[in-house]
Amino acid sequence: MIIEESTSSGHHDYAYFRMLEEGFDVTVAAPKKKPLRTVVHMPFGLDGTWDTFEELPGFIIVPDASLDEIDPSAFAALIIPGGRGPEHLRVDNRCLDIVRHFLQTDKPMAFICHSPQILTEALVSLGIKEKRLTAIHHSVKADVIAAGCIWVQTREAVVDGNIVTAGRRPDYDVWMRAFVTLLKERGIKPS
Repeated sequence: MIIEESTSSGHHDYAYFRMLEEGFDVTVAAPKKKPLRTVVHMPFGLDGTWDTFEELPGFIIVPDASLDEIDPSAFAALIIPGGRGPEHLRVDNRCLDIVRHFLQTDKPMAFICHSPQILTEALVSLGIKEKRLTAIHHSVKADVIAAGCIWVQTREAVVDGNIVTAGRRPDYDVWMRAFVTLLKERGIKPS
């Protein structure tokens, strides 16, 4: 799992504990191995008058490794949570190298919220188009379309080959359910 400062604590926590529950070992990596502040996004206007979020402090997470310490060939799958962390990771060359490795080796990956921005950067650099993706925000939709991929507006997880994408917090269950199903279909067994 790759995270960065301002990653959504909810995205991280749900995926992290869901993988542990399934019996998988999870390594959390970040550009630097230092404590990272996560964020919680609380919706404004629960009465339907606002379409935005308030950002609140989340938990502190200490990664297990820096991205430079990660050999992607040693890992069977990759999860990148959303939040604002992907804004930084999408321009991190080491992060993009790791995502490209998973694309080129057809290993399972899961993205949610804004993290498909990282995926689109890697897809463009490899000249891969026509992937079906979803995410939370119209700005990510623009990135998906600009990358030559197909935007899917849905509240379900979108699975395209080795890639699982989903929209936002209410979609955690469908996101991780689809990812666990993909892992099982690929014969990836718990630790």
